[in-house]
Amino acid sequence: MTFRRDRVFASPWLAAGGCLLGISCTGILGSQDDGGQDDPEQGASVATDGMPLHHMTASEYNNTVAHLLGTRQRPADGFPAFGAKGFDANVSALSNLSQVLVQGYYDAAKTLAADAFSNEAQRAAILVCDPAEGADDGCAREIIERFGLRAFRRPLEAAELDRYAAQYADAQTTLEMSPVEAVQHVVRTLLTSPNFLLRIEVGPDSKRSPGALNGHEIASRLSYLLWSSLPDEALFDAAEGDELATEDELRQQVDRMLDDPKSAAFFQNFFGQWLGTRTLPSHNADATRFPSWNDEVKGAMLDQVNAYFASFTTGGRPWSEFLTAPHPESRLLEPLYANDPEGAREGFLTLPAFLTLSSRADRTSPTSRAKTILEQLFCVPLVPPANVDIPELGAAGGDEGPVENVRQELEKHRASPDCASCHDVLDPIGLSLEIFDPIGAYRTAYPNGDPIDATGVYEGVAFEDISGLVPALVEAARPGTCPTEQLFSYAVRRRPSGGDRTRIKEIAARWDGGTIADLVKRVVTSEAFRLRAKDKSP
Repeated sequence: MTFRRDRVFASPWLAAGGCLLGISCTGILGSQDDGGQDDPEQGASVATDGMPLHHMTASEYNNTVAHLLGTRQRPADGFPAFGAKGFDANVSALSNLSQVLVQGYYDAAKTLAADAFSNEAQRAAILVCDPAEGADDGCAREIIERFGLRAFRRPLEAAELDRYAAQYADAQTTLEMSPVEAVQHVVRTLLTSPNFLLRIEVGPDSKRSPGALNGHEIASRLSYLLWSSLPDEALFDAAEGDELATEDELRQQVDRMLDDPKSAAFFQNFFGQWLGTRTLPSHNADATRFPSWNDEVKGAMLDQVNAYFASFTTGGRPWSEFLTAPHPESRLLEPLYANDPEGAREGFLTLPAFLTLSSRADRTSPTSRAKTILEQLFCVPLVPPANVDIPELGAAGGDEGPVENVRQELEKHRASPDCASCHDVLDPIGLSLEIFDPIGAYRTAYPNGDPIDATGVYEGVAFEDISGLVPALVEAARPGTCPTEQLFSYAVRRRPSGGDRTRIKEIAARWDGGTIADLVKRVVTSEAFRLRAKDKSP
Protein backbone atom coordinates (compact mmCIF):
# COMPACT_ATOMS: atom_id res chain seq x y z
CA MET A 1 0.00 0.00 0.00
CA THR A 2 1.33 3.44 -0.86
CA PHE A 3 0.27 6.90 0.16
CA ARG A 4 0.69 9.18 -2.85
CA ARG A 5 1.24 12.84 -1.97
CA ASP A 6 0.89 13.77 -5.64
CA ARG A 7 -2.55 12.19 -5.71
CA VAL A 8 -3.70 14.37 -2.83
CA PHE A 9 -2.41 17.46 -4.63
CA ALA A 10 -4.24 16.37 -7.77
CA SER A 11 -7.60 15.78 -6.09
CA PRO A 12 -10.29 17.90 -7.77
CA TRP A 13 -11.51 19.46 -4.52
CA LEU A 14 -8.12 21.12 -4.06
CA ALA A 15 -8.55 22.89 -7.37
CA ALA A 16 -12.29 23.37 -7.65
CA GLY A 17 -13.76 23.32 -4.16
CA GLY A 18 -15.14 20.81 -1.70
CA CYS A 19 -16.26 20.70 1.92
CA LEU A 20 -13.17 21.14 4.05
CA LEU A 21 -13.56 23.03 7.30
CA GLY A 22 -10.79 25.46 7.61
CA ILE A 23 -6.85 29.73 8.80
CA SER A 24 10.05 53.14 9.15
CA CYS A 25 10.81 51.83 12.73
CA THR A 26 13.30 54.74 12.53
CA GLY A 27 11.80 57.63 14.41
CA ILE A 28 8.82 55.64 15.68
CA LEU A 29 10.69 54.51 18.77
CA GLY A 30 11.23 58.04 19.99
CA SER A 31 12.20 58.75 23.58
CA GLN A 32 9.76 58.73 26.44
CA ASP A 33 12.44 58.85 29.12
CA ASP A 34 12.06 60.93 32.26
CA GLY A 35 12.82 64.57 31.64
CA GLY A 36 12.03 64.33 27.93
CA GLN A 37 15.61 63.54 26.92
CA ASP A 38 16.32 62.54 23.36
CA ASP A 39 16.87 58.84 22.77
CA PRO A 40 20.37 58.22 21.38
CA GLU A 41 18.69 56.06 18.70
CA GLN A 42 16.32 58.85 17.60
CA GLY A 43 16.91 59.63 13.95
CA ALA A 44 19.58 56.96 13.49
CA SER A 45 19.17 54.90 10.36
CA VAL A 46 18.52 51.19 10.61
CA ALA A 47 20.16 49.49 7.65
CA THR A 48 18.85 46.11 6.53
CA ASP A 49 20.44 45.75 3.07
CA GLY A 50 17.82 43.31 1.84
CA MET A 51 17.21 41.48 5.12
CA PRO A 52 13.65 42.13 6.36
CA LEU A 53 13.37 43.41 9.91
CA HIS A 54 11.75 41.07 12.42
CA HIS A 55 10.24 41.59 15.83
CA MET A 56 11.24 39.32 18.60
CA THR A 57 8.20 37.12 19.13
CA ALA A 58 6.47 37.21 22.52
CA SER A 59 8.31 34.06 23.59
CA GLU A 60 11.63 35.43 22.36
CA TYR A 61 11.12 38.74 24.16
CA ASN A 62 10.28 37.03 27.46
CA ASN A 63 13.21 34.64 27.19
CA THR A 64 15.60 37.41 26.16
CA VAL A 65 14.82 39.71 29.08
CA ALA A 66 14.94 36.73 31.44
CA HIS A 67 18.47 35.79 30.30
CA LEU A 68 19.61 39.41 29.93
CA LEU A 69 18.30 40.72 33.25
CA GLY A 70 17.56 37.66 35.34
CA THR A 71 13.93 38.72 35.67
CA ARG A 72 10.96 36.43 36.15
CA GLN A 73 8.59 38.91 34.60
CA ARG A 74 6.95 38.10 31.26
CA PRO A 75 5.99 41.48 29.80
CA ALA A 76 5.33 40.21 26.28
CA ASP A 77 2.37 38.18 27.50
CA GLY A 78 0.53 41.50 27.52
CA PHE A 79 1.72 42.76 24.14
CA PRO A 80 -0.82 42.81 21.30
CA ALA A 81 -0.77 39.51 19.49
CA PHE A 82 0.43 39.25 15.93
CA GLY A 83 1.04 36.20 13.82
CA ALA A 84 2.12 35.03 10.42
CA LYS A 85 1.51 32.12 8.14
CA GLY A 86 3.69 29.32 9.37
CA PHE A 87 5.54 30.52 12.44
CA ASP A 88 5.22 33.58 14.67
CA ALA A 89 8.67 34.77 13.61
CA ASN A 90 7.70 34.84 9.93
CA VAL A 91 6.21 38.31 10.16
CA SER A 92 7.82 41.57 9.12
CA ALA A 93 8.39 44.20 11.77
CA LEU A 94 6.83 47.22 10.15
CA SER A 95 3.55 45.54 9.24
CA ASN A 96 2.68 45.07 12.92
CA LEU A 97 4.45 47.97 14.63
CA SER A 98 1.39 49.62 16.15
CA GLN A 99 1.37 52.46 18.64
CA VAL A 100 -0.06 50.04 21.21
CA LEU A 101 2.92 47.73 20.73
CA VAL A 102 5.40 50.61 20.91
CA GLN A 103 3.81 51.79 24.15
CA GLY A 104 4.03 48.23 25.45
CA TYR A 105 7.76 48.23 24.72
CA TYR A 106 8.27 51.45 26.67
CA ASP A 107 6.17 50.35 29.62
CA ALA A 108 8.01 47.02 29.73
CA ALA A 109 11.43 48.73 29.59
CA LYS A 110 10.54 50.96 32.52
CA THR A 111 9.25 48.05 34.60
CA LEU A 112 12.13 45.73 33.70
CA ALA A 113 14.84 48.29 34.47
CA ALA A 114 13.25 49.07 37.83
CA ASP A 115 12.95 45.37 38.61
CA ALA A 116 16.58 44.67 37.65
CA PHE A 117 17.95 47.41 39.89
CA SER A 118 15.69 46.58 42.84
CA ASN A 119 17.17 43.09 43.08
CA GLU A 120 20.69 42.74 44.44
CA ALA A 121 21.69 39.75 42.31
CA GLN A 122 20.27 41.22 39.10
CA ARG A 123 21.84 44.62 39.77
CA ALA A 124 25.23 43.05 40.51
CA ALA A 125 25.17 41.22 37.16
CA ILE A 126 24.79 44.55 35.36
CA LEU A 127 27.12 46.65 37.52
CA VAL A 128 30.38 44.91 36.71
CA CYS A 129 32.13 47.80 38.49
CA ASP A 130 31.10 50.66 40.79
CA PRO A 131 30.16 53.70 38.65
CA ALA A 132 30.49 55.94 41.70
CA GLU A 133 34.23 55.26 41.96
CA GLY A 134 36.64 57.42 39.98
CA ALA A 135 36.26 60.90 38.58
CA ASP A 136 35.61 59.91 34.97
CA ASP A 137 32.98 57.76 33.26
CA GLY A 138 35.28 54.80 32.61
CA CYS A 139 33.27 52.37 34.72
CA ALA A 140 29.97 53.53 33.24
CA ARG A 141 31.32 53.03 29.73
CA GLU A 142 32.44 49.51 30.64
CA ILE A 143 28.99 48.70 32.02
CA ILE A 144 27.26 50.12 28.94
CA GLU A 145 29.63 48.33 26.59
CA ARG A 146 29.13 44.94 28.25
CA PHE A 147 25.38 45.28 28.67
CA GLY A 148 24.99 46.70 25.18
CA LEU A 149 26.81 43.72 23.67
CA ARG A 150 24.25 41.34 25.12
CA ALA A 151 21.22 43.58 24.55
CA PHE A 152 22.03 44.28 20.89
CA ARG A 153 23.59 40.82 20.34
CA ARG A 154 26.64 42.58 18.88
CA PRO A 155 29.33 45.01 20.07
CA LEU A 156 28.29 48.63 20.31
CA GLU A 157 29.84 50.86 17.67
CA ALA A 158 32.09 53.64 18.96
CA ALA A 159 29.53 56.32 18.15
CA GLU A 160 26.80 54.35 19.95
CA LEU A 161 28.95 53.95 23.05
CA ASP A 162 29.69 57.67 23.03
CA ARG A 163 25.98 58.53 22.78
CA TYR A 164 24.98 56.27 25.65
CA ALA A 165 27.88 57.50 27.78
CA ALA A 166 26.71 61.06 27.09
CA GLN A 167 23.19 60.09 28.13
CA TYR A 168 24.61 58.65 31.35
CA ALA A 169 26.43 61.91 32.09
CA ASP A 170 23.41 64.02 31.19
CA ALA A 171 21.17 61.95 33.49
CA GLN A 172 23.40 62.92 36.37
CA THR A 173 23.55 66.64 35.56
CA THR A 174 20.12 67.32 34.05
CA LEU A 175 18.00 64.78 35.93
CA GLU A 176 20.16 64.85 39.09
CA MET A 177 20.45 61.07 39.22
CA SER A 178 23.03 59.13 41.17
CA PRO A 179 25.59 57.11 39.18
CA VAL A 180 23.60 53.89 39.69
CA GLU A 181 20.32 55.60 38.79
CA ALA A 182 21.94 56.99 35.66
CA VAL A 183 23.04 53.49 34.62
CA GLN A 184 19.48 52.26 35.17
CA HIS A 185 18.30 55.14 32.98
CA VAL A 186 20.62 54.03 30.16
CA VAL A 187 19.57 50.39 30.56
CA ARG A 188 15.98 51.46 30.16
CA THR A 189 16.86 53.34 26.98
CA LEU A 190 18.76 50.36 25.57
CA LEU A 191 15.65 48.23 26.09
CA THR A 192 13.64 50.58 23.82
CA SER A 193 16.21 50.66 21.03
CA PRO A 194 15.30 49.10 17.67
CA ASN A 195 18.62 47.24 17.97
CA PHE A 196 17.23 45.41 21.01
CA LEU A 197 13.62 44.98 19.92
CA LEU A 198 14.24 43.97 16.31
CA ARG A 199 16.35 41.30 14.67
CA ILE A 200 18.54 43.45 12.40
CA GLU A 201 21.16 41.92 10.10
CA VAL A 202 23.50 44.03 8.00
CA GLY A 203 26.51 41.77 7.36
CA PRO A 204 30.17 42.80 7.78
CA ASP A 205 30.71 44.84 4.59
CA SER A 206 28.67 44.13 1.50
CA LYS A 207 31.42 45.58 -0.72
CA ARG A 208 34.09 43.20 0.59
CA SER A 209 31.96 40.16 1.48
CA PRO A 210 28.70 40.12 -0.50
CA GLY A 211 25.91 38.40 1.38
CA ALA A 212 28.03 37.23 4.30
CA LEU A 213 26.70 37.42 7.85
CA ASN A 214 29.16 38.34 10.56
CA GLY A 215 29.87 36.14 13.54
CA HIS A 216 27.49 37.91 15.91
CA GLU A 217 24.64 37.63 13.41
CA ILE A 218 25.27 33.90 13.01
CA ALA A 219 25.38 33.57 16.81
CA SER A 220 21.99 35.29 17.07
CA ARG A 221 20.51 33.09 14.36
CA LEU A 222 21.67 30.02 16.26
CA SER A 223 20.49 31.21 19.65
CA TYR A 224 17.04 32.30 18.48
CA LEU A 225 16.65 29.08 16.51
CA LEU A 226 17.48 26.73 19.39
CA TRP A 227 16.85 28.82 22.53
CA SER A 228 14.46 31.57 21.40
CA SER A 229 16.79 33.92 23.24
CA LEU A 230 20.04 35.83 23.05
CA PRO A 231 23.47 34.12 22.70
CA ASP A 232 25.38 33.00 25.78
CA GLU A 233 28.99 33.81 26.58
CA ALA A 234 30.31 30.82 24.62
CA LEU A 235 28.49 31.96 21.49
CA PHE A 236 29.65 35.56 21.94
CA ASP A 237 33.23 34.32 22.32
CA ALA A 238 32.92 32.16 19.20
CA ALA A 239 31.49 35.11 17.28
CA GLU A 240 34.27 37.41 18.44
CA GLY A 241 36.89 34.85 17.40
CA ASP A 242 35.23 34.39 13.98
CA GLU A 243 34.85 30.69 14.75
CA LEU A 244 31.28 30.40 13.47
CA ALA A 245 32.42 30.64 9.86
CA THR A 246 33.22 26.92 9.77
CA GLU A 247 30.69 24.12 9.37
CA ASP A 248 32.40 21.99 12.03
CA GLU A 249 32.03 24.74 14.62
CA LEU A 250 28.36 25.21 13.73
CA ARG A 251 27.70 21.51 14.18
CA GLN A 252 29.50 21.49 17.53
CA GLN A 253 27.49 24.50 18.69
CA VAL A 254 24.24 22.76 17.74
CA ASP A 255 25.14 19.75 19.90
CA ARG A 256 26.16 21.98 22.81
CA MET A 257 23.06 24.15 22.59
CA LEU A 258 20.61 21.26 22.31
CA ASP A 259 22.16 19.78 25.46
CA ASP A 260 21.43 23.03 27.31
CA PRO A 261 18.14 23.26 29.28
CA LYS A 262 17.30 26.40 27.30
CA SER A 263 16.64 24.12 24.30
CA ALA A 264 13.22 23.44 25.86
CA ALA A 265 12.21 26.54 23.90
CA PHE A 266 12.96 24.65 20.67
CA PHE A 267 10.42 21.97 21.52
CA GLN A 268 7.86 24.50 22.71
CA ASN A 269 8.21 26.91 19.79
CA PHE A 270 9.32 24.90 16.76
CA PHE A 271 7.42 21.66 17.36
CA GLY A 272 4.73 23.50 19.32
CA GLN A 273 3.86 25.72 16.36
CA TRP A 274 4.50 23.20 13.60
CA LEU A 275 2.47 20.37 15.14
CA GLY A 276 0.15 22.53 17.23
CA THR A 277 1.08 21.29 20.70
CA ARG A 278 1.70 24.85 21.91
CA THR A 279 -2.09 25.32 22.01
CA LEU A 280 -2.71 22.36 24.31
CA PRO A 281 -2.80 24.48 27.51
CA SER A 282 -5.78 26.42 26.12
CA HIS A 283 -7.64 23.35 24.81
CA ASN A 284 -10.76 22.27 26.65
CA ALA A 285 -12.61 18.97 26.70
CA ASP A 286 -16.10 18.38 28.06
CA ALA A 287 -15.45 17.22 31.62
CA THR A 288 -19.03 15.99 31.96
CA ARG A 289 -18.40 13.49 29.17
CA PHE A 290 -14.77 12.83 30.12
CA PRO A 291 -14.48 13.01 33.94
CA SER A 292 -10.76 12.20 33.90
CA TRP A 293 -10.01 15.43 32.03
CA ASN A 294 -8.28 18.07 34.18
CA ASP A 295 -5.31 20.44 34.12
CA GLU A 296 -2.96 17.78 35.49
CA VAL A 297 -3.82 15.40 32.66
CA LYS A 298 -3.44 18.22 30.15
CA GLY A 299 -0.01 19.07 31.57
CA ALA A 300 1.01 15.41 31.44
CA MET A 301 0.01 15.24 27.77
CA LEU A 302 2.24 18.22 27.00
CA ASP A 303 5.15 16.79 28.97
CA GLN A 304 4.79 13.47 27.19
CA VAL A 305 4.68 14.91 23.69
CA ASN A 306 7.69 17.15 24.39
CA ALA A 307 9.59 14.10 25.66
CA TYR A 308 8.57 12.34 22.45
CA PHE A 309 9.98 15.23 20.38
CA ALA A 310 13.17 15.17 22.45
CA SER A 311 13.72 11.50 21.63
CA PHE A 312 14.01 12.49 17.95
CA THR A 313 16.20 15.49 18.65
CA THR A 314 18.69 14.67 21.41
CA GLY A 315 17.67 11.07 22.07
CA GLY A 316 19.13 9.62 18.88
CA ARG A 317 15.90 8.22 17.48
CA PRO A 318 15.65 8.67 13.66
CA TRP A 319 12.76 10.66 12.23
CA SER A 320 11.83 7.64 10.11
CA GLU A 321 10.30 6.21 13.33
CA PHE A 322 8.15 9.26 14.09
CA LEU A 323 4.92 7.43 13.23
CA THR A 324 5.89 4.13 14.88
CA ALA A 325 7.98 4.87 18.00
CA PRO A 326 6.83 3.83 21.49
CA HIS A 327 5.40 6.49 23.76
CA PRO A 328 7.17 7.94 26.82
CA GLU A 329 5.59 6.57 29.98
CA SER A 330 3.40 8.86 32.06
CA ARG A 331 1.76 7.90 35.34
CA LEU A 332 -0.99 10.47 34.94
CA LEU A 333 -1.85 9.19 31.47
CA GLU A 334 -2.00 5.51 32.41
CA PRO A 335 -5.83 5.50 32.57
CA LEU A 336 -5.96 6.56 28.92
CA TYR A 337 -3.81 3.57 27.97
CA ALA A 338 -5.50 1.08 30.29
CA ASN A 339 -7.79 -0.53 27.70
CA ASP A 340 -5.37 -0.57 24.77
CA PRO A 341 -5.21 -3.92 22.97
CA GLU A 342 -1.74 -5.03 21.97
CA GLY A 343 -0.40 -3.16 18.94
CA ALA A 344 -3.20 -0.57 18.88
CA ARG A 345 -1.04 2.41 19.73
CA GLU A 346 2.29 3.59 18.39
CA GLY A 347 3.83 6.74 17.00
CA PHE A 348 2.87 10.41 17.07
CA LEU A 349 -0.66 9.99 15.72
CA THR A 350 -1.81 7.98 18.73
CA LEU A 351 -0.30 10.23 21.39
CA PRO A 352 -3.05 11.64 23.63
CA ALA A 353 -1.80 15.16 22.89
CA PHE A 354 -2.37 14.83 19.14
CA LEU A 355 -5.68 12.98 19.51
CA THR A 356 -6.97 15.60 21.95
CA LEU A 357 -5.87 18.66 19.98
CA SER A 358 -7.42 17.32 16.77
CA SER A 359 -10.79 16.74 18.47
CA ARG A 360 -13.62 18.97 19.55
CA ALA A 361 -14.52 19.42 23.21
CA ASP A 362 -17.38 16.92 23.02
CA ARG A 363 -16.49 14.56 20.18
CA THR A 364 -13.80 13.48 17.79
CA SER A 365 -13.33 15.22 14.45
CA PRO A 366 -12.02 12.85 11.79
CA THR A 367 -11.91 15.74 9.32
CA SER A 368 -9.70 17.79 11.63
CA ARG A 369 -7.46 14.83 12.39
CA ALA A 370 -6.94 14.04 8.71
CA LYS A 371 -6.49 17.70 7.80
CA THR A 372 -3.81 18.10 10.48
CA ILE A 373 -1.96 15.02 9.27
CA LEU A 374 -1.95 16.14 5.64
CA GLU A 375 -1.18 19.82 6.26
CA GLN A 376 1.34 19.53 9.06
CA LEU A 377 3.11 16.20 8.55
CA PHE A 378 3.01 16.16 4.74
CA CYS A 379 2.84 19.90 3.95
CA VAL A 380 -0.16 19.39 1.68
CA PRO A 381 -1.91 22.79 1.39
CA LEU A 382 -5.64 22.48 2.05
CA VAL A 383 -7.61 25.63 1.23
CA PRO A 384 -11.26 26.03 2.30
CA PRO A 385 -13.47 26.27 -0.80
CA ALA A 386 -14.92 29.67 -1.64
CA ASN A 387 -18.66 30.32 -1.66
CA VAL A 388 -19.56 26.92 -0.23
CA ASP A 389 -21.77 26.66 2.84
CA ILE A 390 -20.29 23.91 4.98
CA PRO A 391 -22.86 22.57 7.46
CA GLU A 392 -22.04 21.10 10.84
CA LEU A 393 -22.18 17.32 10.97
CA GLY A 394 -25.58 17.11 12.66
CA ALA A 395 -27.08 19.84 10.50
CA ALA A 396 -26.01 18.04 7.33
CA GLY A 397 -28.64 15.40 7.96
CA GLY A 398 -31.23 17.69 9.52
CA ASP A 399 -30.56 16.28 13.00
CA GLU A 400 -30.60 18.18 16.27
CA GLY A 401 -28.69 17.54 19.45
CA PRO A 402 -25.17 16.19 19.96
CA VAL A 403 -23.47 14.08 17.33
CA GLU A 404 -23.01 10.57 18.69
CA ASN A 405 -22.00 8.35 15.75
CA VAL A 406 -19.48 10.51 13.88
CA ARG A 407 -18.96 8.04 11.05
CA GLN A 408 -22.68 7.94 10.35
CA GLU A 409 -22.87 11.73 10.19
CA LEU A 410 -19.88 11.92 7.86
CA GLU A 411 -21.66 9.60 5.46
CA LYS A 412 -24.43 12.22 5.24
CA HIS A 413 -21.83 14.84 4.37
CA ARG A 414 -20.47 12.58 1.68
CA ALA A 415 -23.91 12.40 0.09
CA SER A 416 -23.47 16.00 -1.06
CA PRO A 417 -21.62 16.25 -4.41
CA ASP A 418 -19.87 19.38 -3.15
CA CYS A 419 -18.50 17.46 -0.18
CA ALA A 420 -17.87 13.98 -1.53
CA SER A 421 -14.55 14.66 -3.25
CA CYS A 422 -12.79 15.98 -0.15
CA HIS A 423 -14.33 13.44 2.20
CA ASP A 424 -13.11 10.66 -0.07
CA VAL A 425 -9.58 11.87 0.73
CA LEU A 426 -10.01 12.84 4.38
CA ASP A 427 -12.43 10.30 5.80
CA PRO A 428 -10.32 7.14 5.47
CA ILE A 429 -7.45 8.84 7.30
CA GLY A 430 -9.52 10.50 10.01
CA LEU A 431 -11.87 7.60 10.66
CA SER A 432 -8.94 5.22 11.13
CA LEU A 433 -8.41 7.01 14.47
CA GLU A 434 -12.01 6.68 15.69
CA ILE A 435 -10.90 3.96 18.12
CA PHE A 436 -9.54 6.83 20.23
CA ASP A 437 -11.92 9.24 21.94
CA PRO A 438 -11.56 13.06 22.20
CA ILE A 439 -8.95 12.81 24.97
CA GLY A 440 -7.05 9.90 23.46
CA ALA A 441 -8.46 6.90 25.35
CA TYR A 442 -9.07 3.66 23.49
CA ARG A 443 -12.74 2.79 22.93
CA THR A 444 -14.84 0.24 21.07
CA ALA A 445 -18.20 2.05 21.03
CA TYR A 446 -19.68 5.54 20.71
CA PRO A 447 -21.49 7.09 23.70
CA ASN A 448 -24.84 5.90 22.29
CA GLY A 449 -23.61 2.30 22.17
CA ASP A 450 -22.96 2.08 18.42
CA PRO A 451 -19.81 0.04 17.75
CA ILE A 452 -16.78 1.91 16.44
CA ASP A 453 -15.94 1.20 12.82
CA ALA A 454 -12.40 2.41 12.02
CA THR A 455 -12.04 0.41 8.82
CA GLY A 456 -11.33 1.97 5.49
CA VAL A 457 -9.77 1.64 2.09
CA TYR A 458 -6.87 3.79 0.99
CA GLU A 459 -5.15 3.56 -2.36
CA GLY A 460 -7.12 0.37 -2.99
CA VAL A 461 -5.91 -1.41 0.15
CA ALA A 462 -8.23 -2.15 3.08
CA PHE A 463 -7.24 -1.58 6.70
CA GLU A 464 -8.89 -2.22 10.07
CA ASP A 465 -7.77 0.94 11.90
CA ILE A 466 -4.84 3.34 12.16
CA SER A 467 -2.36 0.52 12.75
CA GLY A 468 -3.12 -0.74 9.24
CA LEU A 469 -2.80 2.71 7.69
CA VAL A 470 0.50 3.66 9.36
CA PRO A 471 2.72 1.70 6.92
CA ALA A 472 1.38 3.80 4.04
CA LEU A 473 1.96 7.02 5.99
CA VAL A 474 5.48 5.92 6.89
CA GLU A 475 6.28 5.30 3.25
CA ALA A 476 4.84 8.69 2.27
CA ALA A 477 6.94 10.44 4.93
CA ARG A 478 10.17 8.75 3.85
CA PRO A 479 11.51 11.64 1.67
CA GLY A 480 11.52 13.93 4.74
CA THR A 481 10.70 17.01 2.69
CA CYS A 482 7.99 18.37 4.99
CA PRO A 483 10.00 18.47 8.26
CA THR A 484 12.89 19.96 6.28
CA GLU A 485 10.62 22.66 4.88
CA GLN A 486 9.21 23.42 8.32
CA LEU A 487 12.61 23.70 10.02
CA PHE A 488 14.01 25.72 7.12
CA SER A 489 11.16 28.23 7.46
CA TYR A 490 11.55 28.43 11.24
CA ALA A 491 15.33 28.91 11.00
CA VAL A 492 15.39 31.64 8.34
CA ARG A 493 12.23 33.34 9.66
CA ARG A 494 10.33 33.38 6.40
CA ARG A 495 8.18 31.14 4.28
CA PRO A 496 10.16 29.29 1.60
CA SER A 497 10.05 30.87 -1.84
CA GLY A 498 10.18 29.16 -5.18
CA GLY A 499 13.96 29.41 -5.24
CA ASP A 500 14.21 27.52 -1.95
CA ARG A 501 12.51 24.35 -3.15
CA THR A 502 15.59 22.80 -4.71
CA ARG A 503 17.68 23.63 -1.64
CA ILE A 504 15.08 22.08 0.68
CA LYS A 505 14.99 18.88 -1.37
CA GLU A 506 18.79 18.71 -1.27
CA ILE A 507 18.87 19.17 2.50
CA ALA A 508 16.17 16.50 2.94
CA ALA A 509 18.05 14.05 0.72
CA ARG A 510 21.30 14.53 2.66
CA TRP A 511 19.47 14.28 5.98
CA ASP A 512 17.79 11.01 4.93
CA GLY A 513 15.41 10.87 7.89
CA GLY A 514 18.06 11.02 10.62
CA THR A 515 17.57 12.79 13.93
CA ILE A 516 16.17 16.30 14.16
CA ALA A 517 19.57 17.37 15.52
CA ASP A 518 21.07 16.12 12.26
CA LEU A 519 18.50 18.12 10.32
CA VAL A 520 19.28 21.26 12.34
CA LYS A 521 22.94 20.85 11.40
CA ARG A 522 22.05 20.49 7.71
CA VAL A 523 19.97 23.67 7.83
CA VAL A 524 22.44 25.85 9.79
CA THR A 525 25.33 24.90 7.51
CA SER A 526 23.31 25.79 4.40
CA GLU A 527 23.87 29.04 2.52
CA ALA A 528 20.31 30.13 3.29
CA PHE A 529 21.15 30.22 7.00
CA ARG A 530 24.68 31.61 6.73
CA LEU A 531 24.08 34.36 4.16
CA ARG A 532 21.88 37.43 4.11
CA ALA A 533 18.81 37.49 1.90
CA LYS A 534 19.63 39.10 -1.42
CA ASP A 535 18.54 42.68 -1.86
CA LYS A 536 15.74 42.63 -4.44
CA SER A 537 15.45 46.40 -4.70
CA PRO A 538 16.32 47.93 -8.11
